[in-house]
Amino acid sequence: MRRLIHYFSYSLFLFLSSGCGGGGDQLPVIPVQGKVLLDGEPAVGAYVEFVPQNSTEAIRTMRPVSSVDENGDFVLSTYAGGDGIPEGEYNVFVRWPTPDEMTEPDSYPENWESLREIYGDPGNPKFDATIQKPEDSEIEVIVIPTFELVSDEDESEE
Repeated sequence: MRRLIHYFSYSLFLFLSSGCGGGGDQLPVIPVQGKVLLDGEPAVGAYVEFVPQNSTEAIRTMRPVSSVDENGDFVLSTYAGGDGIPEGEYNVFVRWPTPDEMTEPDSYPENWESLREIYGDPGNPKFDATIQKPEDSEIEVIVIPTFELVSDEDESEE
């Protein structure tokens, strides 16, 4: 049931974040996967959103996203589930959606709201990523470094 809820939430989030765009002018994408940890443990239920740093007309509304699974892994999607993202430089945000009555108890970190404010603030990105397929490689999936979140980020900045 939990996986179904996360899949539904992820699908809805992907639909809403992709905008209503139409048109067949899709940019080529590269499969990208990674991991998100919170205090060294998988950040289960979080969403990772990649926002282009250099927003051109072609990618203005593009927001590649992924949910984080029980192992902390994610696979980015732009146009279809798990298809990847276009090459470029991105700000990376990690957020937890607002839990609802179908959310399993204890499936969110206690401080999910403050974590969402710290790691999901569009005015102060904590992470960035450059996605570029190596020219001399036949690599099929780019694995990016782990994003490590810390619960007491506020205290460590003081």
